[in-house]
Amino acid sequence: MILLFALIWFGLSRIDFLRGTTTETIGKETEEKLGELLLKQVELKHDKSRNDSLLAVIAQIHHRICTANDIDPESIRVHVFKSATINAAVLPGRNVIVFTGLLNFTENAEEFAGVLAHEIGHITENHIMDRMMAEFGTTLLLMMSGMDAGSEVISNILRILTTSAFSREQEREADQKAIAFLTASDIDPVYLGNFLLRISTKDGSRNVPEWLSTHPDSRDRAARIYEKTSELEMEFEPLYPGDWSELLDLP
Repeated sequence: MILLFALIWFGLSRIDFLRGTTTETIGKETEEKLGELLLKQVELKHDKSRNDSLLAVIAQIHHRICTANDIDPESIRVHVFKSATINAAVLPGRNVIVFTGLLNFTENAEEFAGVLAHEIGHITENHIMDRMMAEFGTTLLLMMSGMDAGSEVISNILRILTTSAFSREQEREADQKAIAFLTASDIDPVYLGNFLLRISTKDGSRNVPEWLSTHPDSRDRAARIYEKTSELEMEFEPLYPGDWSELLDLP
């Protein structure tokens, strides 16, 4: 009990919760601190990709989506980490983490752009902080603010954020934003549907998180995306003119 009180008191001295503890009143600085703590934990577990050619293309896609949708590209950071896991996730502080396993699973730049647009949708809709408050509550947020990046608590929170899904409504909202973001960026949204459909048939792969491969919404979400994109009367140019698989294989 004394230790818990000390942690909470120390957390309060380090982090400003402004007028309350709702997602609206948690300040930007607080969210950025939480993001930095979780990012440090990721960096302890995984090396960052040093494939400069790939990172340059990812940066171009990121910039294209953001600028076409009046989002400051500098306000969202994309981090690529080496891991066979087929996954991407959003962390507090407007951070997107992408594992190289996901990049290797994508068949082209458009599929990656679809995933990135979806994650940006979670950010613009503030889903990550809503989820943090719903799943971990005020006490854990306070404890996080006063603990080292290597702490067991932060490690467990990171594990939950990267191995469990958002709510169905949040996923649906992020898909809707992704379709709008991609269309405005002159990128075909149908490839996001293709990615989700392939993920839904990837049961049994040790590199696909169970919640992602077996989630019943993946097929339903793909179907909704196909329905929406069938209404688009647009022609899209290839996003990346080179060989996507060769780009991924570069050191």
